[in-house]
Amino acid sequence: MSASLLDVNDLSRRFGGLKAVEGLSLHVGKGEIVGLLGPNGSGKTTALNLISGALQPDRGSVKLDGEETAGASNFKVARLGIARTYQLVRLFKTMSVLENVVAGMSFTHERRFGTEANADALELLERVGLAARASRRAEDLTYIDQKRLELARCLASRPRVLLLDEWLAGLNPTELLQAIELVRSLKHDGVSILMVEHVLEAVRSLCDHCVVMNAGQRIAVGPAASVLADPEVVRAYLGDDHA
Repeated sequence: MSASLLDVNDLSRRFGGLKAVEGLSLHVGKGEIVGLLGPNGSGKTTALNLISGALQPDRGSVKLDGEETAGASNFKVARLGIARTYQLVRLFKTMSVLENVVAGMSFTHERRFGTEANADALELLERVGLAARASRRAEDLTYIDQKRLELARCLASRPRVLLLDEWLAGLNPTELLQAIELVRSLKHDGVSILMVEHVLEAVRSLCDHCVVMNAGQRIAVGPAASVLADPEVVRAYLGDDHA
């Protein structure tokens, strides 16, 4: 098992009487890809919001390489080395593709400007397949290319941990295979990944292990094949008749 890089312990957040996340614990090792699974409404995106600093926890701990980040604002968390994508893509739509990636370099302790920033941005765009569209406005890209751009902007901050929130959703079979290889290449570069995903082909192919949530709580953890066959997980996804 890899040395732990991201440690989440007893993380909890309520909205009124709703326990959106309750006592969640998970760990992501250096260079690992961990799947965060569960049916819709199980608390996965709320968990990413808490880890990334978009939401503040009611209790619990989030540590990046031993440093506590729970309660820190999202821009501080980003500078410490946690970046994320969103289910609904968030871009600077009137800026160019290249400018969007350069903007991502603001959220890091290794800021780059001018020629160096543009060269690094073009390299990242080449990696995600968008180099030929560098001068286009972000709003003119297709939805899939906007997702690729958001990933490139995340990578521009040189994250140690990357949070992917259903980044593979909406891809056709060819695009999915390409995207799986892209995510795998990030792991080989040493980026640790926590991914919320419903595409089980990708989960089985990519994830070192998985954490499954239901109704805000962790109900299973382990290798993908094991947790997906767990009766409690099957019940959470499909109901009692299938468990």
